[in-house]
Amino acid sequence: MHIICLTALDSEMDYVMGYEQGADDYMTKPFSLSVLVLKVEAFFRKKSSDNNITVSGDLSFNRQEMKLERNGKLIPLTKTECRLLMMFLDNPRHILSKNQILDRIFDSEGDFVDENTIAVNIRRLREKIEPDIKKPEYIKNVRGLGYIWDKDCRM
Repeated sequence: MHIICLTALDSEMDYVMGYEQGADDYMTKPFSLSVLVLKVEAFFRKKSSDNNITVSGDLSFNRQEMKLERNGKLIPLTKTECRLLMMFLDNPRHILSKNQILDRIFDSEGDFVDENTIAVNIRRLREKIEPDIKKPEYIKNVRGLGYIWDKDCRM
């Protein structure tokens, strides 16, 4: 939420009280409509750029640049690995079946793939993101059901 105070109160104390009450900006009357529009547009530009980065554990994924980092170090990903990662980050702690992954990741390109393709791509992604591939922290198998991203995500 973004709060802009539009008011006739223009003393220094009014500004201070407005900001102390949680205002993000404070404009006094008469104000320029074009300046107000610019401030609102700037807020939405900043908001949309903030939502480009998803953090989960020690991983940070920039959706706009399609870059994954661990503690500031870049982890190179293929196009398929990026799409798979985004699917998991969009559905943290939800079981994704092999069919869901097939439909969303692979069938959109019209390529024929089988369930083994999913396992291979998930193994490759795990090799890049898991601290210990034998004890996965991020992508876990749910026997007979599919896979789950087992960490919380925040934008």
